[in-house]
Amino acid sequence: MAGRVVAVSVAQPRWLEIYGRRVFTSIVRDAVAGPIVFAPGGPEGNATAVHTEEVFAFFAEHYDYWSRRLGIDRADWGACHWGENLMLAGMPDEGGLRIGDRFRIGEAILEVTSPRIPCFKLSWRLGQAEGFLQELIASGRMGCYLRVVEPGRIGVDDAVERVSVAHAAISVLGLSQLLHDPDIVDLDILRSVLVTPGLGGQAAGMIRKRLAFLTDGRLQAQGRWQGWRQFAIAHIVDEAKGIKSFHLRPLDDRPIGGYRAGQFLTVRLPEAAGAPTRSWSISDYDPEADSYRLSIKREPDGLASGWMHDHAEIGDVLEVRPPTGRFVLDRSGFLRTVLISAGIGVTPMIAMLKAHAERGMEAPPLLWIHAARSGEEHAFADEANGMLAAIPGSVRRVFYSAPGDGDRAGEGYDRTGRIDAEAIAELIAENYSLSPFGRVIELTGEHSDFYLCGPAPFEDAVRTALVAHGVNPLSIRSESFAPVAAAGDEPPAPEEAQVEFAGQGRHMVWRRDDDLTLLELAEEAGLSVDSACRTGICGTCEAALRAGKVRYLVTPAAEPGEGRVLLCCSQPASPHIVIGTVD
Repeated sequence: MAGRVVAVSVAQPRWLEIYGRRVFTSIVRDAVAGPIVFAPGGPEGNATAVHTEEVFAFFAEHYDYWSRRLGIDRADWGACHWGENLMLAGMPDEGGLRIGDRFRIGEAILEVTSPRIPCFKLSWRLGQAEGFLQELIASGRMGCYLRVVEPGRIGVDDAVERVSVAHAAISVLGLSQLLHDPDIVDLDILRSVLVTPGLGGQAAGMIRKRLAFLTDGRLQAQGRWQGWRQFAIAHIVDEAKGIKSFHLRPLDDRPIGGYRAGQFLTVRLPEAAGAPTRSWSISDYDPEADSYRLSIKREPDGLASGWMHDHAEIGDVLEVRPPTGRFVLDRSGFLRTVLISAGIGVTPMIAMLKAHAERGMEAPPLLWIHAARSGEEHAFADEANGMLAAIPGSVRRVFYSAPGDGDRAGEGYDRTGRIDAEAIAELIAENYSLSPFGRVIELTGEHSDFYLCGPAPFEDAVRTALVAHGVNPLSIRSESFAPVAAAGDEPPAPEEAQVEFAGQGRHMVWRRDDDLTLLELAEEAGLSVDSACRTGICGTCEAALRAGKVRYLVTPAAEPGEGRVLLCCSQPASPHIVIGTVD
């Protein structure tokens, strides 16, 4: 099939007011009169603000379709109004184009790399609400990106001829559907598309993000058990003054449950310790491990931590619930990762550091900020330094508030003092560069993903300082969002209770000795219940409570409304309860 060039354009990014916010973009452009040289990297005189694809092509037939669909006079849209470098006619539609197809356009040869991945700037340019993008994506009529294989001049009325077809590759339309449909979760399909020759960097980045999200989600569900499970202490290590690590291995010799970096275990100590229940972060990350590592600081007057430090021995048996918690590293992002901790707050962070390093060369830059009193109280110093050395572009900023005689600045630590607002301001002021889609871009420090863990006053002070210096609060994650233990006035649990899942045809007997949550009981009944945090934070498992009473094991982050219940952290408080629609 032969086509022709209708118009050619180039543009440079500039600041524009878009939907009330200042945006750097090159979407506003006009067609040029003469031919343009299309060189490796794109047309000469052209630059993009964000995306890294070299050439955007849109089709004249789509102008006709969308002007009719939106009720716009076709004459109101000049050539290249949709932001394209090449306005083409007579081309196959997106369903007939495949990634890797090559076209001779004028003197140049260009290769199809991906569909356009539209953003709010396009809907603004067309005078539409941002919601229009959903219709655009669903239609498939959005054009495609190309890269320059052989440079040459391209001008108006030049011929367009397909010179090779990538028969085995996914179509532009199929790739667009894959990128935007969250229900496509087949890892094999995603991996096969990721290795498509010629695939564009932005599309590849989106697929990698989906793969990371799905892989971590499935890891969390791998080997999960219900209720309590017996683990023995297999190894004890002194990490720093007042901090010990305990390696726990299951007595039944079955694999441990998978977990995400940052999650914790809920542990019930033996009767000899008074059987207290505590939650401690998993301080390691290894998807192939056969044990969990818990690193515990001895707290003043701490019943559980005191027993673990003074009395726990190798071979002692503890009861453990499966890993849980929403304070986890998101390995699907591309912005710089900033891990900020103080004292024993390093425990989930060292796991996150290892999980970040596992991304290899695809890992975004990392800034490691930690505060300790001195080297004597600095846990995992060597472990962290070793991991940081293996992460290209990582930066360490360790603060000691009271360095010891043997501590050396520039070796074990970097600065004397505390992590205060002034220090945060200095660190945030530092720019950094990254290349998420193949092109190096420079970003200011506030555009990062932040993770905080430490004493509550420390977290509050750091969060306040970050927000004061322009950090979006939504990009700050903290373990302080974890639920707290439920108040002591929770009603007692009965010895057993009849639990009915209305509309599901399931009646179950809950027994206090089994100590299951209502979510775990539902799963034992074979019911599929949406859940995420399993700690009373996200509200995903909220359901109707039609009859009876419940008690909460932890205080939910947001209390469900009247007649509602969070299944993940509740148990029966009456002999008979009825759970309605799980939604």
